[in-house]
Amino acid sequence: MSAALALSLPVDRRQSPTALGVQRGVRRLFAELGHVTIPEFTLANGRRADLIALGGCGKLTIIEIKSSVADFRADRKWPDYREFCDRFYFAVPETLPV
Repeated sequence: MSAALALSLPVDRRQSPTALGVQRGVRRLFAELGHVTIPEFTLANGRRADLIALGGCGKLTIIEIKSSVADFRADRKWPDYREFCDRFYFAVPETLPV
């Protein structure tokens, strides 16, 4: 996607700088794979996915961003996302032990 066609979305100030950095990296990766991404996408059940990606074949991927181990352990809502996507991933910063 060219810079002229890139969508500029407002910054969600609820996210930490770490989470925003992870989001930026994941969006770049998915763009290279030919996917269109939308951050903070509200699902039909009212949950909000950190990032949703639509591939050329029509498959939806939801990416949940976790900026710390505590953030990952506290999240109990991610199973609610699975019925709305074909694939589900967690994205974490490089510094997070996995």
